[in-house]
Amino acid sequence: MIQPESATKITTSASRKSLETAKLTWPFIKEDFAQGHRHKAAGKPVAWSCAAVEKELYYAMGIHPFFPEQFAALCAVRRKSPDMEKEAVRFAKIAEKSGYSADLCGYQRVVTGYVLNEDLTDASLGGMPKPDLMITTSCICDCRMKWFEDMAQRLNVPLFTLDRPEQNISSITGSPADYEIEYYTAQLEDCLKFIEDVTGNKYQPENLIQSLGWSYKTNELRQEILQLRKAAPAPMGSTSGFATVYPGLYCSGTKKAYDFYKALRDEVKAKVKDGVGEIENEKFRLLWYGIPTWYNMSILNYFEKFGGVFAYEPNYNPLPWPPRQPEDPIRELALRSLQGGTSIASMINSLIHDCQVYNISGVVISYLITCRPFYLPALEIKRVLERELGIPCVFIEGDLVDERLFSEGQVFTRLDAFAEQLLRKAAA
Repeated sequence: MIQPESATKITTSASRKSLETAKLTWPFIKEDFAQGHRHKAAGKPVAWSCAAVEKELYYAMGIHPFFPEQFAALCAVRRKSPDMEKEAVRFAKIAEKSGYSADLCGYQRVVTGYVLNEDLTDASLGGMPKPDLMITTSCICDCRMKWFEDMAQRLNVPLFTLDRPEQNISSITGSPADYEIEYYTAQLEDCLKFIEDVTGNKYQPENLIQSLGWSYKTNELRQEILQLRKAAPAPMGSTSGFATVYPGLYCSGTKKAYDFYKALRDEVKAKVKDGVGEIENEKFRLLWYGIPTWYNMSILNYFEKFGGVFAYEPNYNPLPWPPRQPEDPIRELALRSLQGGTSIASMINSLIHDCQVYNISGVVISYLITCRPFYLPALEIKRVLERELGIPCVFIEGDLVDERLFSEGQVFTRLDAFAEQLLRKAAA
């Protein structure tokens, strides 16, 4: 069992970002939370949901969504006062004292502790308003369903779980079977009916079509940004990659997300045109695999003193989407959500592709000891990348949001040795 109290205290700081648009993400988040609070105060429905749920459902149905996973990440960097522990640690301790194991997902422990605290306003940005409904999924995370069931029971709100098929496809662009599309289309239809029953808001296909329109235009911008990031020197590193994920991951289907990425695309495009990189004298390029250590994002700047830059991070970056099918928006949404495989083979093949097109010299694997979807394939990923591509990898251990499970001294010793290895390789 993990013993969080035994971990060494670490010095945390935000990452240094070279892109001005990346610095606008925090105001974007604050305004999105404020909009959600105003929405609730006006008597309009609010949902708690997860990153894998299709956000267009909410915007088409007049719902403002909040996301416990993102809220836990927010708590990982915020304090009630300078002399207090991080909010994530405060809430995780509440959950652990109530019997929740420290081995559980950090996101789950933090937000469960937040709910157990009983005052939802006692948190950064006023917290998340009490939801009128919750919607989660069966995919990606194996604790997500029971986690949301637990919160829904404690808050006495209705819950719907979208059952998304897991696909044993090895190709990163593999297409789902017809029966899978039909099944998930029916799931989305049931979800819309659930929302209607709970909120009284009626589904209007034109609203979903409009929201999907913004999503597709936004995804085109994000694909263009990913293409631009292949340039050398790297015009946009993972510091900005992770910093700018919120609008696309949590506000997909809105004009404000489109406007954000348009500004980001223009800035990255200008840097490529001018030959300006994330750092001066770039010597090697890195890929960060896994969810970052949200409580200490400055780790993404760690290799800059050696001439290294994190050029890419696969998590949260979208694939190209299938062609539009506006005549049937629910099926269109189902097809888009199911594109690409969910197997370890598809994950590894995707990473091999990323390492090749972004000219990656080394991979840092964030070995999240409380997150099975990331730690289970980690050894196989390391083995394949080193054997197939000759790309060295290094593990760093920790949790997504609980800094007590992160040993800074051990991690930095490994990264120093890894940097020396990459510099020798670059000089050979």
